[in-house]
Amino acid sequence: MKNVFYFQYINKIGGIETWFYQLAKKYKDYDITIYYKDGDPEQIARLRKYVRCVKYTGQHIVCDKMFFNFNREIIDNVEAKEYNLILHGDYKAMVKNGQLLEKNVPYHEKIDHYYGVSQLVCDSYEELKGIKPILAYNPFELDPPKRVLNLISATRLTREKGKERLERLARMLDEAKIPYIWTIFTDDANAIRNPHIIYMPPRLDIIDYIANADLLVQLSDNEGYCYSVVEALSVGTGVIVTDMPVMKEIGVEHGVNGWIIDFDMQNVPLKDIYEKKLEFKYTPKSDTWGDILKKGKSTYIEDLDSIYKVEALDGYRIQHLLDSELGICPEPGYRWNVTYDRLQVLLERNLVKVIKKMSRKEAEDENEQQSI
Repeated sequence: MKNVFYFQYINKIGGIETWFYQLAKKYKDYDITIYYKDGDPEQIARLRKYVRCVKYTGQHIVCDKMFFNFNREIIDNVEAKEYNLILHGDYKAMVKNGQLLEKNVPYHEKIDHYYGVSQLVCDSYEELKGIKPILAYNPFELDPPKRVLNLISATRLTREKGKERLERLARMLDEAKIPYIWTIFTDDANAIRNPHIIYMPPRLDIIDYIANADLLVQLSDNEGYCYSVVEALSVGTGVIVTDMPVMKEIGVEHGVNGWIIDFDMQNVPLKDIYEKKLEFKYTPKSDTWGDILKKGKSTYIEDLDSIYKVEALDGYRIQHLLDSELGICPEPGYRWNVTYDRLQVLLERNLVKVIKKMSRKEAEDENEQQSI
């Protein structure tokens, strides 16, 4: 063999693993063999598309050039014209930070050449060992990136909300080898197990996330209106929905602002879903609640802008509660001022009664008088 590389364990992800892949891909026409003791099957399969990969079980290796990546324990079982060690880390920093003992910095008396993946690595190693490595930058050729389909759902993962259809759509995307990330905002985390699905807890600002998605998915048995679809269309995000009657009423148009699929999930246009960028303008249906509601000026603003004098009931004492704003456990009869929002919390827990409602100016004047 001409060029042999050894790495004890090929991980699922990692810098050395990427280095192997880039090296193998770019120099596949060279005679290259990678030996390993164990590793991730997917990484190894990716490397085997380009170079020979052999599980090391103690066999004697004969080659022109031998390259070690940190691990050197098989060196005495290798017969090579040239022994090389690839330096992948800033070993000086590793020693300084306690990540590596100085005695474990890679070195072996049989090594003919040391190669550093950056000038930093070369300088770092030279300071530690007094050996000047040869600079050899990591190979890199960009694989043309594929578009990653960004899906989103905000729904309960129950039967009537189309859980089985969501599972089936995920399988169809997997089988079609379409790269995607599907973020599902739900309380039913992990109800569907798929490596492309990310679960998030429900949140009130969901519209921000919908606007960032390519498509919103809602595959329910039926819906009375479906706010999430209206929200998606309103921010220019297309939808994937089942053929519920209300979808056309809301304004979903197949191939224009979304994809309407059959309940039996037949003839799902996966190619169009992945490749076609939907561009559209959408105006939600006008509501008539301005005519339905009794007209009259709201008094709520005045409530929000008021200050309330309250008196403690015996709930604090019975429950041994400290008031979060006062920092004490107020005795029954103790009085103080609170805002409207704070008042609602205290009233809901039956901790106080209202003595007086005041404007903020009245409350300030009262505080000044008490301080005098």
